[in-house]
Amino acid sequence: MATDGRSAPALLVFYDRQCGYCRWSVAQLLRADRDQRLRLIAIQSDEGERLLASIPAAQRLDSAHLIDGDGRLLSGGAAVAPLAGALPPLAAAAPLLRALERPVNALYRLIASQRQQVGRFVSGGAQAKADQAIAAHEARFASAGSQ
Repeated sequence: MATDGRSAPALLVFYDRQCGYCRWSVAQLLRADRDQRLRLIAIQSDEGERLLASIPAAQRLDSAHLIDGDGRLLSGGAAVAPLAGALPPLAAAAPLLRALERPVNALYRLIASQRQQVGRFVSGGAQAKADQAIAAHEARFASAGSQ
């Protein structure tokens, strides 16, 4: 829900709630989510399983996923440019990310395949802050949805 009174469709962002690096990454996106357009959903949640039913269960945790305002399901690197385009601080980079689709996909796959190792560089304190940011965001989104 946009904070400027317009009703912008939320982007549904699906992440692995058991992955510290994934939670930290999502928290970084929240910092750029000025208009509160992102709705976070854990892949492992009942809602995540329901909305991602078209992806085989064994593949759901291979990458993050996004359902955009038009209902399109995008996964991994394919979600990067649309996600950037929806976030004001990153929107200017979206055309470049689209133009560099192949390298973006390759880099995404590389990081995703090594997320346990990459996650070692995210401190426990940073993960705790990320968890707090995610919880606060979910609470704000829940209260906005009940109004």
